[in-house]
Amino acid sequence: MIGAMAITLLAAFLWGITNHIDKFLLNKVDESGSSIKTLLVFSTLVAGIVLTPIWLIISKFLISISLISLISTLMSSLVCVLGIYFYFKALENNDASIVVVMFQMIPVFSYIMAAILFKELLTPTQIIGSIIVILAAIIISFDFKEKTNKSKFKALLLMTLSSLCYSTYYILFDFAIRNSSFNACAFWYQIGLLIMGIILICIKSYRTTFFKAIKNNGKRYFSLNITNEVINLIACLLVNFANLSIPIALANISCGFQTMSVFILGVIGAKILPKYFIENLTKKAMLQKVGCIALSIIGLVIIFL
Repeated sequence: MIGAMAITLLAAFLWGITNHIDKFLLNKVDESGSSIKTLLVFSTLVAGIVLTPIWLIISKFLISISLISLISTLMSSLVCVLGIYFYFKALENNDASIVVVMFQMIPVFSYIMAAILFKELLTPTQIIGSIIVILAAIIISFDFKEKTNKSKFKALLLMTLSSLCYSTYYILFDFAIRNSSFNACAFWYQIGLLIMGIILICIKSYRTTFFKAIKNNGKRYFSLNITNEVINLIACLLVNFANLSIPIALANISCGFQTMSVFILGVIGAKILPKYFIENLTKKAMLQKVGCIALSIIGLVIIFL
């Protein structure tokens, strides 16, 4: 039990690293304003090309899948790409630590969707925990000294859409693996991302910005994105391994510690390497972030009691 929880905490830390890499790629590598389109192509086409063979090996070439699981898996790829897009848009003009707190709405939406689709009723504590998580997301999006909070409210809206998309992805993928093996579904999920990448690269604006970015910052994009995808893959494998010995709900509590990881990495990075880390370190911002992170973790713990 202790070892499995330690594994999930390590996964949360690794995901925190990927959030900061995303922020760096959006704001530091390409300042032309087209970073989101470039990163979407990397997150689909390039990641699909790199990771599909890896999943093929992991699955030991056992990739047969039922038709209903295939449809569900490919649909999960589509909604995941939409979730990534909304996440990038929110991250573009906000600190990673703020955006990741809003990601805690994912388990809330997952519970609600499971209740609707799978007739899983929510307990009073789950409802209370969900309200607390949503409250934390709303509070961190509000700047108490500014007359207008359009930027953060826009981020809240974008992250609500992103969390809804990711929750849909989890529901669809969970439905798929109920009828086929996890590794086979993971392989076809990567195929779905690859198909989405091919569709994106066929769109002129995406193709133009992608090749322009490669021409100007190709080495950085390739090295950082591949590193990012590998770290994300390792984190996913760690959580899947932990799920073999502890309940999935318990492992999901690690999502709350991802916010702590992002915040701690952001503070340390901004102090040591301010050129590469973007984090608002004012006293007011720090208190707001710490308070909302603590509130979101409390909400998650209550949900999974």
